[in-house]
Amino acid sequence: MTALAIIGLTTFILPSLWAFDPPMAGGKWWLRPAIKDKLQLTLDQIEKINKIWIEHRKRIIDTKGEIEKAYLDLENLMDQPTVDKQEAYQLAGRLSQLQAQQTEARIKMTVDIRQELSVEQYDKLKGLRAELAKGLKEKGLRRQER
Repeated sequence: MTALAIIGLTTFILPSLWAFDPPMAGGKWWLRPAIKDKLQLTLDQIEKINKIWIEHRKRIIDTKGEIEKAYLDLENLMDQPTVDKQEAYQLAGRLSQLQAQQTEARIKMTVDIRQELSVEQYDKLKGLRAELAKGLKEKGLRRQER
């Protein structure tokens, strides 16, 4: 039970503390009309960014599936009357490696996309991200006040 608790904590807490948070994460932001216009993205940039995103997303999805399978194996192991400590530790190591691969893939995707943007475009993108985060934070605070 302790091993499961430790793995759960490292899975949900640590990645959020140390993970690279790409600008405008979550979806194809470069296809949103307001963002395209503000950044003045060219058709060539949009095509290249889309290609990069698709290539990396496939790897990220594959890794996510492997993580889910490893968690299923861990859940099955923890449901046994006695837990094989070594096997649990091996699964913990495997999960750690897979999560590191997933984080690395996300960072590489962000770097590759960044290479397609000018300095000015990237600065504008960071500003848009900050505005979005501020808006979401304010929206969350307004909900708490109710």
